[in-house]
Formats: sequence, structure tokens, C-alpha cells
Amino acid sequence: MKNRSYFKHRIDMLDGDGEVIEHLAGAEDFMLAEALYEAAIKRWPKAPILLRQASWVVRDSRRPRLVK
Repeated sequence: MKNRSYFKHRIDMLDGDGEVIEHLAGAEDFMLAEALYEAAIKRWPKAPILLRQASWVVRDSRRPRLVK
């Protein structure tokens, strides 16, 4: 069985310089990706974490959302 390396959405942890230090998760479904992102920011509340769709940043833990 071959492991997948590309997903439509990915959750990454960044270092202080904004470089990816760890790929936390990947998902095809957006709702699943958002749930994984929320779980990651609860697990590592002080770490900068991104949810991306391809090259677009959908959610960034360094920028809190004003509207839910």
C-alpha cells in the first residue's frame, strides 16, 4: 500500500520564522480539515498553526477570527 503525500487541505505547524516544522494532518474534506485544525490548536495553543487549501491560507492561529 502506498501512502498519500498530497491532500486538498493540510494542517502545518510553523516555527518562529514562519517555516513549516511539522506537517500535522491532511484531508480532502474541508469540514474534516477544520476539525483537525481546531484539535491541533487545542493541543498546541501557543504554536502557530495553519490550515491551507493548496497554497491559500484558510485559517491561521496567529490571526484570530472575528466572525464565527
